[in-house]
Amino acid sequence: MVDINKPLSPHFKLGELLRSDTAERRADWREAQYSPDATVQANLAWLVTTALEPIRTTFGYPIHISSGYRCPEVNEAVGSKPSSQHLLGQAADCQVDEGFLTAPEMEPLRSRIRQRIEERTGAPARADLSANFYLFAYVALRMKDFDVDQLIHEYGSGPGRPAWVHIAASPGEASKGQILGLGDKLAKSGSLSLEEALGLGT
Repeated sequence: MVDINKPLSPHFKLGELLRSDTAERRADWREAQYSPDATVQANLAWLVTTALEPIRTTFGYPIHISSGYRCPEVNEAVGSKPSSQHLLGQAADCQVDEGFLTAPEMEPLRSRIRQRIEERTGAPARADLSANFYLFAYVALRMKDFDVDQLIHEYGSGPGRPAWVHIAASPGEASKGQILGLGDKLAKSGSLSLEEALGLGT
């Protein structure tokens, strides 16, 4: 098993990208989950270095990883696709604590994101946006600044309130800058333009 305390960046440790409640159900799953091979570890380092850490540093508020790498057994157990980048250590599901919505020091960023939403969509941002959506909108607006394969507004209680934000990055030649919506409560799932993505918050 690997050293879960190994730092991958100033804000992220390897263990955060491996932690899995599902893996704790069985000893063999846990062993597999916490024993990623060298390629997976290299991919996780790339994901953190080129995407998650730059996003965390510029966003300026803690980002919690709810799911990073998934060994094949865990990936199947949670019902994810065999093609998922989580299997390769190239994706993380990210969440932001709701304290972001009231933190005084974050008001300039919240205001700037709301302003950009209105500028791009022609409609004001709703008042009930979740903290996760602010992260989603922030990354969507700055896709060219981060090496992101896919950004996904996933599930949750509806548009503008994702359960988590999926961020994927790889060192390969994968298509970059894809924005998607996923969930039965969204009017449109699949590929989204920037305006459609931001429109989930109006």
